[in-house]
Amino acid sequence: MEIKLHPPITNASGPHSVTYEELERIAQSAAGAIVTKSMTHCPRQGNPEPRLRAHLDGELGSLNSMGLPNLGYLEYAKFIPKLKEFGKPVIASIASAPCAHKLPPIEQYYEIATAIERAGADAIELNLSCPNLEDIPIAMDPQSVRAVLTAVTNAVKIPIGVKLAPYNNVPKLFDQIARTLLDFDIAYVATINSEPLTLDIDLKTRTKVIRPNDGFGGLGGPAVLPIALAEVHRFYKFFQKQKARIAVWGVGGIIRAEDAIKHFLAGASVVQIGTLFLWDGPQAFEKLWVGIQRWLQENGFSSVEEIVGQVREI
Repeated sequence: MEIKLHPPITNASGPHSVTYEELERIAQSAAGAIVTKSMTHCPRQGNPEPRLRAHLDGELGSLNSMGLPNLGYLEYAKFIPKLKEFGKPVIASIASAPCAHKLPPIEQYYEIATAIERAGADAIELNLSCPNLEDIPIAMDPQSVRAVLTAVTNAVKIPIGVKLAPYNNVPKLFDQIARTLLDFDIAYVATINSEPLTLDIDLKTRTKVIRPNDGFGGLGGPAVLPIALAEVHRFYKFFQKQKARIAVWGVGGIIRAEDAIKHFLAGASVVQIGTLFLWDGPQAFEKLWVGIQRWLQENGFSSVEEIVGQVREI
């Protein structure tokens, strides 16, 4: 099931998408869709602060170990009808995490997905790759990916996207995950989630810049652009070869229009922005879209669709 966005830009689940007020600002922006914060079964306060360094030295990007702070899926279910009034697709990002109800992860995904569909969400994005929880991300285990997709795809009829981890140094795992996805009717793969297990140090205080997880967190922003492009292109080529109608949504390192263009050339049909949205707020969507349109015009193209996957070999 295809999801059409105009413009083909939206927020990456995470920054500025927790409260209704934040989601409404996305709805009022030039974003092509509204992606919620990854919601869990129970409300979560997330990891202890400081858990975010928005600007790393040299503007390399951002480092976080947020731990999925969110209001819980029942609260987001109330937001969805109001958000739909803005006329944009509402994409509910859902995740599993330790919860007072002690439901197994598969049951959490199932229960949240069915409730969110009833609330009127246009699509679901399964976040299988949060790097800032104690458990190993589901995206790193093909059997767990299969179990979640089986439960959710059998339960809901709205389009489903899957947000995956970077597999940049484990090609065998990439192949296993990609082949698993072929067995399900999913609309898109969003790649990448933040690069895990990264660290930065504040030279003024000689301390780690964030507190949770011994200072290790997920890296986003310009530093991860080459990794994100590689993952987008690998999935795009794999799906093309298999004749699979699964779109690739590019996430990671998009700060300028030229970065988005690189994602499109690599095979992304939609781009999501996280760190740029964290830095610039809702105005980032219009600024990025204007820049993309200018590049297309200057290079003789009339639409993004004309350049998707059109990177040339040398």
